[in-house]
Amino acid sequence: MAPAKIQDDDPVTAEYDVYLTPAIAEQIYLLQYPNRDKDKAYNRRGASCPETMRIKQNTGHLEMDVNLITGSNFNKYQSLRWADALGSAKLLHNSTATFGLSAGFAAPKARPSGGQTGKGALKDKVDRDLQISNDLADFKRVEREPGMVMSKQTLGGQIIRSGDEGELDKPVYFLGAFQGSQLHLTRVDGTVQMRPQFHNVDAEDQRNRTAASRAAAMTDPEMAPKAPQARGVHQAFKGPNEETKSREEIMREQLRAIEEESWTQLDYVDEDEDEAYDAFNNTMFVRDVGSVPHLKSAMTEDEYIDAISAPRHDPGGKRRRRPPRKKHAVDIDEEIEAEEAAAAAAAAAAEAEAEAEAEAEVEAQQAVEAE
Repeated sequence: MAPAKIQDDDPVTAEYDVYLTPAIAEQIYLLQYPNRDKDKAYNRRGASCPETMRIKQNTGHLEMDVNLITGSNFNKYQSLRWADALGSAKLLHNSTATFGLSAGFAAPKARPSGGQTGKGALKDKVDRDLQISNDLADFKRVEREPGMVMSKQTLGGQIIRSGDEGELDKPVYFLGAFQGSQLHLTRVDGTVQMRPQFHNVDAEDQRNRTAASRAAAMTDPEMAPKAPQARGVHQAFKGPNEETKSREEIMREQLRAIEEESWTQLDYVDEDEDEAYDAFNNTMFVRDVGSVPHLKSAMTEDEYIDAISAPRHDPGGKRRRRPPRKKHAVDIDEEIEAEEAAAAAAAAAAEAEAEAEAEAEVEAQQAVEAE
């Protein structure tokens, strides 16, 4: 009886020729938004298009500002308070009012409290609350003045670059673009998980602490913040046999580098603009597919399976390699019959050995009795 034909539940419906695009001078980053629904993209169609972007290329940080809709579901009072706090942070902390890891966890700059007027002076609680109340009554006018209302949300994250030292176990992403029966792949240089950055909350906390310290300094001049003074620096050089840098020293150097690097402003182009389509067509495809060389794998099929498979261990703790695949098909029934025959032969040998041992014990007992 002829065996029944097995139907493939997952048949091949299409085949594509795969091409790798050449390297380009620009960097391609994959931006991920884990706190954002996929149906609510940051674009102009969704009324949430990013307005400004900035990057710290060397230390790997990226941020962008997205405009908020102030006409509904918007806390006008808090937006005035946070805008005032961010304005103070630009004077007391850094020019971009950036806090956290993207600022190197830098401490606020020590500035003397005396002699400050205008924008450099912090208002006391009464004057600040009075100004916020007045601005709230005329919110439409105040909203048109730059920096008076916090009407933007900041998203940011750290760039995880593919192929960097210490990141070799991270996945490498490619962007795929179809063109007829061709699939063009472009390597992604890094990924960034863009999450909300609460610089406004840190700025408000810093402003309150600064205002409290200055209020205390008015009653006790000894508590006034001192201007930074020059200090002697002792340089120590380690010899070749001395220990390398500790983890804490490496971390301090990295944070110092983040703090010292300035933001580089970027131009954001919405995905529906013609410039975005031109960049897509010029970057994501191989122009002359007829002249590109064919890729050849440096690994055999077995080596590839071993590379992507988890290592297997025997009970003794030694790593076992995957057995090589057989070149020809083997009849499974013949293998089963051979295994059963071997098992039967082993059982017969064990039974014969047991009978021989029993006869030897009987003969030994008879010899003892005869003596």
